[in-house]
Amino acid sequence: MADNPLLNLLKGRASAGPDLRVHLSQRDGASLHDKMRQAYWWITNNAVICPFYDIEFGQNASLKNSAGDQLVLHDDMSYSSFVLIPLLTLFTARRALMVGGPGRGKTSSAVLMGLISGMDKEAVRKGILRGHPQLTISDLLGAPLPSDMLKAEQMSEVKVSWRQWIGQRVKIVDEYNRIPTKTQSALLSLMGDGYAEMFDQYVYAGRSSWFLTANDDAGGGTFQVIEALKDRIDVVVRAVPFNSAFIHTLLQRIETDKSPEDLVPTEIVFTKDELDAIFAEILRVQVPRPVLDKLAFFLGQLDFCRMASPHFEAKSKDTLRLAGSSVSKVCNEQCPLDKRTHLCTQTENGVSARAFQTCIHYAKAMAFFRGNGQVGTDDLRQIVPWVLHEKLVPNVRSAFFEEQKNASLLQDRVAWIRNMFDMALDQFTRHEKTRAEVVTFREELDAGLEGVDLKTTEARIGKISAMLKQLMTKSELSGPIWEDVIHLKSIYSRYRNYAAWLKRAR
Repeated sequence: MADNPLLNLLKGRASAGPDLRVHLSQRDGASLHDKMRQAYWWITNNAVICPFYDIEFGQNASLKNSAGDQLVLHDDMSYSSFVLIPLLTLFTARRALMVGGPGRGKTSSAVLMGLISGMDKEAVRKGILRGHPQLTISDLLGAPLPSDMLKAEQMSEVKVSWRQWIGQRVKIVDEYNRIPTKTQSALLSLMGDGYAEMFDQYVYAGRSSWFLTANDDAGGGTFQVIEALKDRIDVVVRAVPFNSAFIHTLLQRIETDKSPEDLVPTEIVFTKDELDAIFAEILRVQVPRPVLDKLAFFLGQLDFCRMASPHFEAKSKDTLRLAGSSVSKVCNEQCPLDKRTHLCTQTENGVSARAFQTCIHYAKAMAFFRGNGQVGTDDLRQIVPWVLHEKLVPNVRSAFFEEQKNASLLQDRVAWIRNMFDMALDQFTRHEKTRAEVVTFREELDAGLEGVDLKTTEARIGKISAMLKQLMTKSELSGPIWEDVIHLKSIYSRYRNYAAWLKRAR
């Protein structure tokens, strides 16, 4: 039978023969970027076997059946989130949570990340921290030497035998939601702050990538995961079901008694220096101001709640939370905002500055992986839902979800968050002029006040006051307007303080 060119295309840069020996095609070049992409294609085609290409770029066309089910086809390269996001996590030294049912390949995928980071298979396997209800802090971190405990007269004389996994470049925590709460706190310190303490001694995790697994993302497991620990997780990876069309690959693995972990080619194994070099190159990827502004516009309005407080600055969802209330209790007909268009009604919470940074870092990594020197809006659109997957809680009682076409979004957080991002992009076009004026005032202040006299200062105060009046009297108080007003008021206060200082200095 003649070769099918479509099948050859789907093989990518790496393939395996019937004997499972790996055959690698020539890379386009010797750059780390090419090696990174080669690793992706080998994992996709030979290890994880994932035909679900859900990170898509370019123009799209759609096909629909009579029942309304829609298939979207894109004209640019698409990627599997289950493979790509762990890779980006490896190269950005961040923390990923892999969720899905048992046997879906979560731990295997994490092990592959350890192998291509240069660790040997035995070290990776031994270093896996497996969560269970009896896991203690000593099991997690290590324990003091018994002989020192008997001889020591003060804690500094007690030598702690730290667990070896703490120093590994790739750290895997299997079923982290089965770890007792007290032990979770120790894990939080190590994962979030990069160090742990015992008997006045410290151990440092160093630059490393974390892969945590859980059988679901709805809080299931033996123990409730503490919120601070969940907040330290940067991105979520959802496991995908096995497609039965690839059952012949499973047969090969049985007959050869080999797993993908035994066949990782040396060509896609990275040294420590290479990982550090990729990390640095990702940081150098540029984020154009218009792209950054769109991200800020989207994330910034999520924390707004008009009904949270009569005090203007306190109109945020954190105010509700501290009072033991929720958006679902106050987001009703008394709020004049249209629930179909304003994003604030869809979430019970906003996001922290840490989430802003994570979105930017992963967007840089996505752009670098695609071979671009700067981040595009499409990079943000594809990565933001995975970053916010565990961080945003939907307000299920919002009038927005009462519409049938929107109700299904509650079952798929990636689709829901991406839909919110698209809504924000539509709104940004209408609000862009106002936001640009606020930015102009900010840039004028950031240029410095040295040499600015009292007359110039008061003139600037007048312009800012005029714009504040316009926003408060001519615009509907929405999330973006609230952010602009808060920003302008801070600028106004800075100028007022400076003017008062100039008057005293006369």
